[in-house]
Amino acid sequence: MSYVYAIGFIALPLIFALSGCTAIQRAAHLYSAEAPSPRTFQYRDDGSSIYYSFTVGGAEAADTMVFFYGGTGCPSWKSVMPGYVDGLSAHAHVFVLNKRFVDDLSTGLFACDPDFHLANNPARWTADYSEFIAAQVGSATLKPKNVVLVGVSEGAIPAAQVAALTPVVTHLAIIGSGAYSMRQSLVTLERKCAILFDVASSWEKIASDPDSIDKNWYGNPYRWWSDIMDIDPLSIFLELNIPILVGIGELDESVPVESVRFLEAKFDEKGKRNLTVKVYPGADHRLSADGVSYRNEFFAFEYQYDAAGHPARQLCAWAGYRD
Repeated sequence: MSYVYAIGFIALPLIFALSGCTAIQRAAHLYSAEAPSPRTFQYRDDGSSIYYSFTVGGAEAADTMVFFYGGTGCPSWKSVMPGYVDGLSAHAHVFVLNKRFVDDLSTGLFACDPDFHLANNPARWTADYSEFIAAQVGSATLKPKNVVLVGVSEGAIPAAQVAALTPVVTHLAIIGSGAYSMRQSLVTLERKCAILFDVASSWEKIASDPDSIDKNWYGNPYRWWSDIMDIDPLSIFLELNIPILVGIGELDESVPVESVRFLEAKFDEKGKRNLTVKVYPGADHRLSADGVSYRNEFFAFEYQYDAAGHPARQLCAWAGYRD
């Protein structure tokens, strides 16, 4: 069992966490006919974000709305959608929200705009994601039976927080995150020799100028690190009573698998049965192993039912539930 709060610690793995494709493949996809067309969402404060929307399965039967958010940096979701959700086992309308100041064709491989860094913080992520979801659900002609939030890596933070704040949300899915704080994750990775720097001394440098967006450490400004270093996702996950599905690679070097095991243990302690954890053998932060992606398996996951039609393990299928 495990909740997801994923944040990568090194720029490259985090930027590339959206897909197992190469940078060249993602850049080419941005200009392909398969890439979704951009739309603009206007926030109440006159800011805006680009988003994408498409249908999976039969449009007429689509009774599910799936909302994506994440990961670190300023890549556009356009570089991996709609192929990213090929395994999704639901008739669904999919909505994918870029962060503010992320252009339609942004690869995230170069320096992000200063305005992006100023807006790139957990409070803004949660507020924007919440407003966007409320607007899309509120304007739907037919109200959805299921509203699924998907948080990828860093996106686990706003996904879990919005799920806790929004009664209309019925399911939460997390990729590449667990219940450790960033600080706990880094210390664990350091102990496993998965990272080659001293966490304590590095944090001292960040703490000396915590609001700086000019000074960087491993691809992110000091301010970003200061904002996310001690967020504790566990309490948020424990508030939730909706089905939660967490997927993580066994060999994830951005978020340690121990953080998911920790979440699983805490749910067991509380007697909560709404968490399902999938640890993929030999897989990395992108759920890929030896050139094979487990992402389709993750999105195709459904709960098993007993003879009476009740979920055998927890609740209903996390996204593709049908009567």
